[in-house]
Amino acid sequence: MYGENGEQKLLASNVRDVDEKIKEIMIIDSNQFRQILMIPQGEFRKLLTSESKDKEVILQRLFHTQIYKSIEEKLKEDATELKRTVEEQIKLRDQYFNQVQALYSEELKSCLEAGSVNDTLLMPLLAEEIKEMEAGLAELTEAGRKKKEQRDHLQQKLYEAEMVLKQLKTKEELMQRKEELEGLRGQYTAKENAIALAQKAALLNQQEQLCHELKKDLDAAHADLHELQKNIGTLETLLKEKQDKWESEKNREEERKQAAEQVNHLQNMKEDILSYAKVEKLVRSLEKNLEYLRLQKRQKDEAHQKADLQIKTLSEEKQDIEKSKLAQIENERNLEKLTDEIERLHKYEELHKEHQLSMNAFSNKRNYFDQTSSRLTDAKLLVEELEGKWLHGQASILANRLQNGEACPVCGSEHHPNPAVSPHDIPDEKDLKEAKKQAAQIEAEKAKAESAFYEAQSRMNSSESGLAELTAQIQKHRPDFKQESLLVLKNTLADQKKDLLKIHAELKKKSLRLENCTAELEKTQQRKEALAAEIDRLQDQINDAAILHAEKRSNLARMTDTIPENLRSIDAYESSLKTAAEKLEIMQRQLESSQQNYQDAKSALLAEQAKLETLQKQADKIEQKLAAERQNFVQRMKDQGFEVYGEYRDAKKSEDQIRQLEGEVREYREEVRSVHDRYAELGHLLEGIEKPDLDSLQLLLQETDDQLKLLQDQYTNLFMMKKQNKETMQKIEEINENMKALEERYKVIGHLYEISKGQNTYRITFERFVLAAFLDDILREANGRLSKMTSGRYMLLRKTDRSKGNAQSGLELLVFDQYTGQERHVKTLSGGESFKAALALALGLADVVQQYAGGVSLETMFIDEGFGTLDPESLDQAIEALIEIQSSGRLVGIISHVPELKERIDARLEVTASQTGSRTQFQFLN
Repeated sequence: MYGENGEQKLLASNVRDVDEKIKEIMIIDSNQFRQILMIPQGEFRKLLTSESKDKEVILQRLFHTQIYKSIEEKLKEDATELKRTVEEQIKLRDQYFNQVQALYSEELKSCLEAGSVNDTLLMPLLAEEIKEMEAGLAELTEAGRKKKEQRDHLQQKLYEAEMVLKQLKTKEELMQRKEELEGLRGQYTAKENAIALAQKAALLNQQEQLCHELKKDLDAAHADLHELQKNIGTLETLLKEKQDKWESEKNREEERKQAAEQVNHLQNMKEDILSYAKVEKLVRSLEKNLEYLRLQKRQKDEAHQKADLQIKTLSEEKQDIEKSKLAQIENERNLEKLTDEIERLHKYEELHKEHQLSMNAFSNKRNYFDQTSSRLTDAKLLVEELEGKWLHGQASILANRLQNGEACPVCGSEHHPNPAVSPHDIPDEKDLKEAKKQAAQIEAEKAKAESAFYEAQSRMNSSESGLAELTAQIQKHRPDFKQESLLVLKNTLADQKKDLLKIHAELKKKSLRLENCTAELEKTQQRKEALAAEIDRLQDQINDAAILHAEKRSNLARMTDTIPENLRSIDAYESSLKTAAEKLEIMQRQLESSQQNYQDAKSALLAEQAKLETLQKQADKIEQKLAAERQNFVQRMKDQGFEVYGEYRDAKKSEDQIRQLEGEVREYREEVRSVHDRYAELGHLLEGIEKPDLDSLQLLLQETDDQLKLLQDQYTNLFMMKKQNKETMQKIEEINENMKALEERYKVIGHLYEISKGQNTYRITFERFVLAAFLDDILREANGRLSKMTSGRYMLLRKTDRSKGNAQSGLELLVFDQYTGQERHVKTLSGGESFKAALALALGLADVVQQYAGGVSLETMFIDEGFGTLDPESLDQAIEALIEIQSSGRLVGIISHVPELKERIDARLEVTASQTGSRTQFQFLN
């Protein structure tokens, strides 16, 4: 609403508020508004005289028959999809036929090379090819088995030859080894003598080891004596040092007394230190709390300022969102218009493609129809020519039998002045029948071609009509529209829609923000009030804390003067006390430690001196025993035959060395025996055997292996080809089964689609058929009133005849005149007759809409003008019809300048014009 100064005032900004405001202004709600039927001036004849396509648009909106159009589109979609699927299956089947391998069947091979994909012809040939391949595999299997047996036999012979060669080589090697072993006989005799001497020396080894052990013990005892003497000297020096240290610690008694007094003094100050620390801690805590409260107050002050700023921002945002509501409504309206226009362009593009296809199909069908017509003409001429020749021939045959004086069986004359001459090319009856049969076949073919031609023509005209109708709709909004500019226009509109959608999204996002913005604004205001109360509370707490802090701080200053600075904290006090106590404890430990160290050093020296005396006695005993055992060893060495120690030393060997020499001798003797035995055995075994030809056997085996591998490769290739053919045959059979089911379904779906799109007896679509049924119901209701208003003369009829070509039909109206008994077009009615017919049609339409509108009642009706064309009798009849409607409970309003109506209308709202403007006044007749 605009105010006195031109400022705008928003009355409502959401759907609910707008509905309420409109109801307040109009005094009726949307449901009541929908129950008003308005028949405007000059519009009476439009529904009555309009073409089928115009009536179709009106009835579509009234009865919402889009579902029937959807059925047509769904049938078309299903039929197209089924057809496409069948075509894809055929392509896939053709691809599988290209994968077939033809090896045996020449007929199959020639068909595949010619590119044939006739499954009826190829499938039996493929099955026979698979059988031939299976037979070929069996032959290859048998040939492979025989070749494998031959190879196994050759391998056995080759193995035996290799064994003979190996044995011959072994015999030569054994002969060489036998000679080598004979040359080593002297070496192993010397080893046997060395073993005997080593065994004698082993008997003296125990006595020698005893002497060595005694010498080792004696050397160890002398080394221990030397070490003890050295330790005793060190201990004597250490004892002197420890004694001097103990004497020094005993002289620090006064220092220890002072340390103990310092510890006692610090312990007596403990209570004062604890009190000071407690007060100091309290002062620091109060100071920190005071600072924390001040920080909190500063934060709350900042938050309060931010809340002020946020409230201002949200208020401005809310006003901006409320202003953008109007822009959103306008943008939605523009977007809806643009979407409708884009949909029309898409539909135009599809219809244009469909029209091009229908034109091509029409051209092809027309050419085929012309060809069949020409062929039929030629065939009929041929039949006529043959029939004439045949009849002339029959006449000539009859003429040859005529004799003068005999009556002619045709004309009865006895004179035959000019008998027919027999032509040389008389056709027989069989040729004539064959020509007639061929003409009949061509005529049937022409009938099919004609039917297909007219069907293609119907489709082309239908698509052309739809394209023209859609072009007219587009040019209402874009007069300069042309098919060449379709792509540019589509891209332009798509860009515009994209921009509008972007704007719509932004406005919608902004609109959705309104509720959140309002909630945030209220929440921020509440937070601002809470912050103000919190700031006041914090200020009171700061004042109380500052007073308490000042009081405790003065107490701390008085206590500071009585306590040394280095002891004012508990940590410093405890550290000083701990240092003094540790110092006293260290001095006590040092005194005790020095005394203990002196006693330990003295005890260690006495122990080492006693150990030295004992060890000296043990060394003397070991030396005496060693001299006696040495004398015993010399005597036993001479008894074993060793005159000097060097002979014994050279003969002496370890047990491992003796076992090794014994093993070598034993292995030598075993090898000599083994070589002699094996050589004798091979000599007996190879007696009379010649050296085999190994190279020839290997060459023959290699050739056999190559042949066997070739057979295996042939078997593998043939098996893979058979497997591929078998799989291909199975897949083609599956495809044929699927295509059979798809074709059966297409027969039903495709037939229904052809009927629904208008390929039927009436040449009308499914949706128009339903609309015609609705129109029949409307005419039935309208004719009841029209009969009364015209004294039974006129009755409205729906034209059911097919239109010429492919023009839209099924919704045109005719009027039946009882006076003449003839039907004629409604456009031939006079003005008054047209008004009565249109009024009856409008009233019938209102009744039928109520019946199909699910309980909606058209309670109010307004009729604008039209009564001026009626004569008095017709005017009375029209008024009676309206009064009859009023008596059924409806409100009927008439807008008219006809004076005669004033006498018939009880309640009138009269509008009187003057120079100063128009005024209105209600007039009621008692």
